[in-house]
Parts: sequence; C-alpha cells; structure tokens
Amino acid sequence: MTGRGFSPAPDGRDVMRYVRVEMREVAELVLEGRAPAGDHLRGPDGGVRAGVLLTLLDTVGGLCGGLAALPDGWVMSTNLAARTVTRAHTGPLRVGATVARRGRSNVVTSVEIRDDGAGGALVMHGVLTSAILLPENGPPHWERPLHLPAPEPTGPAPGVEEWIGLRRVDGRTVEIDVTDGLRNPWGVLHGGVVATLVDAAAAHGAGGTTTDVVLHFLAPNRTGPVRAHTRVVGERSDGRVVRVELRDEGHGGRVTAVAVATVTPG
Repeated sequence: MTGRGFSPAPDGRDVMRYVRVEMREVAELVLEGRAPAGDHLRGPDGGVRAGVLLTLLDTVGGLCGGLAALPDGWVMSTNLAARTVTRAHTGPLRVGATVARRGRSNVVTSVEIRDDGAGGALVMHGVLTSAILLPENGPPHWERPLHLPAPEPTGPAPGVEEWIGLRRVDGRTVEIDVTDGLRNPWGVLHGGVVATLVDAAAAHGAGGTTTDVVLHFLAPNRTGPVRAHTRVVGERSDGRVVRVELRDEGHGGRVTAVAVATVTPG
C-alpha cells in the first residue's frame, strides 16, 4: 500500500517538544521513552492527563512499529487500546514499547508507561496497531540504534487544552483546528493529538477523568476544524461509558475516528 510522501515540515517534533519525550532504542525493536510529568500536562485531578499518556503511547509505540516496518515502509496508527492503572503521578515517566507482531500490512506494539518517581509503578498499559504504508519518496532512514533527544522547548508550555486550541461548541461537542504544529510527518493530525481530543471531548461531555480508551483511526484529519461529539452510552461501577466520534468538518464532515472511553466522576 502506498501513502503520501513525508513533507519537509512539519515533522511531528512540535508534539515531541510539548510532551518533552526522549526516545532511545535499548535493544533491537525495543524502544524506551522518557518524559517529565510537567505541571502543564496535568488535569484537574492532579495527574497527567489521559490524552498526554496516550500521546506518549502513540509516539513511542508508533516509532517502535515504524522501525519494525523498515525497509518495506513506514507506519500510520490505525487502532489504540489503553487502560490507565493509576492517576497519581510523580514523574519522570518511562515509556517502554516492544513489537508484539509484525505482519505483511501492519505492526502491533505493546506499550507500558511507568512512573520512575513512584518506584516504577505502572501508570498505563496498551496496544497500538499501525498500518504499513510506503511513502511516495520512500521510508525514512535512521542511524541505529536510534536515539532522539527531546526537542528543546521554545518558551513556557501552555496547558493541554490551550496547546491543541480546544473550543467548546456545546455541552457534548468540542473542536480544534488542524495547525502545522499538530501534524505528523504524513502531514495530517498527529495520532496523539487525536487521542488528546478524544480525552478532552469525553471529559467535557461526561464530566470527569478519562481512564480506559479504545480508539479506531478511520481516516486522516487533513483540513479541519476537527469536531468531536460525545454521547453517554451507559454507566458501570467505575464510571460512565461514552462514545466519541470525530469528524473533519473541512473535508466534507467525514468521520475520521471513533472511540469508546470510560470517564470516572470528579
């Protein structure tokens, strides 16, 4: 399968810069990321927001899957499933990604996020599935073992909602624009930003903190604004279960992602 070529800019580093993640290949196809648990990344409950954790999962897990896809192509996220285990975070956070399966058309990576400031306590575990695509200008070339230092910040970091430019449309709907700083190397909205929008929409629409998320990426968000609508579908002992649907309003309103999330009260 052939995809569009990588554009010279943006290259996804603005997302890496915001979460301040450093990534290193510690063994063949085993990637480790490290990121601080900065105050700008935290939600009302004091813990790092689920959207940020999902961004780390998508970023480190996606790069690990990309290395497994070489030399046949590069990857784009298609499915993500994750569960938050603990909501109290000290930091720094350590993200470990390993390849669970490499097929002809996709790669599955297993990801764990642990809190090194809390004795390595498990924060989140999840699985990312990525499609293998061939960019028109060929896959990227990396020196191995891979090491990507965290990009230097350009100034004080805003809060998560300000960073993505979140706007509240109504009591169940939020939206963002697709700006260059939020795009990935394919030139579309970064998978971590999509997950952050899902988290923000779920918390806004159901009132609380997002924990479990199952996210299906259906189509790239190219134009924007991208609108996320939340619908409560049920309740259980650990919170409300919601369905979040994303649409690229500037691309004919097509559905680009669907997620099911659990939102705990408070």
